[in-house]
Amino acid sequence: MNRVNHGKESLPEKVYHHLLQQILNGVIKAGEKIIEEDIARDLGTSRAPVREALYLLKVDGIAERIPRIGTIVKDFSDKEIIEYNDAVIGLLQSATEQSQPKWDDTNRHRLQVLGDEADEACRLEDVQLYQSRVEQLITHVFIVSDNKALMRFYKEANHILMVFAQVKWTRQTMKNFNRELNVFTSSLVEGKFDDAKKAVKVTLDQGVI
Repeated sequence: MNRVNHGKESLPEKVYHHLLQQILNGVIKAGEKIIEEDIARDLGTSRAPVREALYLLKVDGIAERIPRIGTIVKDFSDKEIIEYNDAVIGLLQSATEQSQPKWDDTNRHRLQVLGDEADEACRLEDVQLYQSRVEQLITHVFIVSDNKALMRFYKEANHILMVFAQVKWTRQTMKNFNRELNVFTSSLVEGKFDDAKKAVKVTLDQGVI
């Protein structure tokens, strides 16, 4: 379940988003135990909302509870990652299809800006910044498609891929991904939507090779 921050979150939801950001930023890594008392102390809260936040992470498939060990960030198998990647490919291809009549000058310009920012992060060889820029670019395509269901499912699956990427991506992975991402971006800007949909699979597959 994707939990969008609407500004009126319960305390467990705030803790959830804090932990999720820590995981996506690589502060808490795959396979690492999340210690309730440490989180509660850092956030100045009791352990009860932390426990609820950990439950939400488990529901979303990002964490799992291991008997006699505790809650850890899930370390996904290759099969699971490929399945999530294939799901995102299908969702992004659908978003690309539905976005076709909506690429006005403003949306194309925004896409180009996001593409340039991703290129710059790649040039700087900053993998974490690059991943953030890519997520913004892909999210923009879903925003243009104006399909809330596609956006929701993308966010759910992408959380998993981002956790994987924090652990597995190298600078070479980033460069390979960016080369194909440029094909996807330029195809959208030029209105070559069939080419863009083909580029989706080639691009995203670079992230799990």
